[in-house]
Formats: sequence, structure tokens, C-alpha cells
Amino acid sequence: MKIQKASIATARIHGLKKPPYPVNGSHSYAWDISFSDASTLRFENILTIIEADTIEEAEAFFHPIKRAFRKAKIHDDDKVAVLFDEAYGNIIAIGCLGKDAWVEVKNHHFTKKDFDTLNIVISSLKVY
Repeated sequence: MKIQKASIATARIHGLKKPPYPVNGSHSYAWDISFSDASTLRFENILTIIEADTIEEAEAFFHPIKRAFRKAKIHDDDKVAVLFDEAYGNIIAIGCLGKDAWVEVKNHHFTKKDFDTLNIVISSLKVY
């Protein structure tokens, strides 16, 4: 994946312990990740919505996502590295500080990777 201009920041991550919640008036459930104490406000929080008829179906969908964060040693309220697209503020990956462990955020399919397997080509990097 080629990123023209990327940025990296630090922030405290929240939401990894929360269960999915129903979206009013639909057969959808949502789960979100938010950030605080960020070194910049140029990236956005993450909201993932899936179609599910029951809370059990929703939890089954989100369980592998939460497992990816545990594998990367990223837990609720941890300070993390956030790699994002400078132009739009879309998060590319969330990293465990001090370790080569990242959770790639791609089309809301979260997978644990090391930096090399993220396959990112960055032509310009801004550090916040």
C-alpha cells in the first residue's frame, strides 16, 4: 500500500473492553475505539458497524478484532502509536509503543502485524 503523506502520533486508546452496542432502529451493532491525550487531533476515532440480529452474533464478529489487539499487547487505556493518512486523518495502523506489534486497520478488518508486513510505502512522514 502506498501512502503519499503519512503521520504518526501518540494517544491513549479506549474502547477495547467495551461490548458492541445496538444501533437504534436497525439490525446493526456498533463498536468504537476512541483516543485521548493525543499528540495531535488530526486523526479520527474508529467506528465499526456490522449487520447482526443478536448481540451474540455481534460479539462473535468483534471477538477476533479484540484478539488482534491482545496479540499486539495493546490494552484499554494504553498509550499507543497511531499511524494515519495525513491528508484525510484515516488511521492505517495502531502500534504498541516499544514493540514491533501493530494492528492494521484496513476496511475495519483489524489484523496484528509487524511493521514490515504492513507493506506500507511512505514517501513523507510527519511526527507529532
